[in-house]
Amino acid sequence: MNSQALQLLISVAGITVMVAICWALFGRAMGSLSSAEDAVTTLARDIPGFRAGEKTISRDGRAALIEDVRDGAIYLAIIRGGDVVTRKLSRGLGLARDGDRLELRLKDFTLRRADLDLADADSWETKLKGLAA
Repeated sequence: MNSQALQLLISVAGITVMVAICWALFGRAMGSLSSAEDAVTTLARDIPGFRAGEKTISRDGRAALIEDVRDGAIYLAIIRGGDVVTRKLSRGLGLARDGDRLELRLKDFTLRRADLDLADADSWETKLKGLAA
């Protein structure tokens, strides 16, 4: 075995050991929204002047849709890892509905799509159709 292959092998083994130690120490944190108010708190902190209007949370507690009464904008709050990520939904949004499930396809390379299982999917589909045009 030549020296470059041995160096590569040692590097890969070292990285594997570090990842395993991090996983053993910290686990795989999966957050959730206990209520839509958790998402409202995050949005109020991130967006100056945000005032929550109509809101809904997915049945699994991993996503929420919140309307801003100030300008009618709709925001998506979704759990990624152990934190909440928010996006303002804009024109060009891809939207598909299957029963109570809404699939949102975003033009955002860091968050391409979101699946929400909502009790009030029909009313949110109506709200989002304007953005999907």
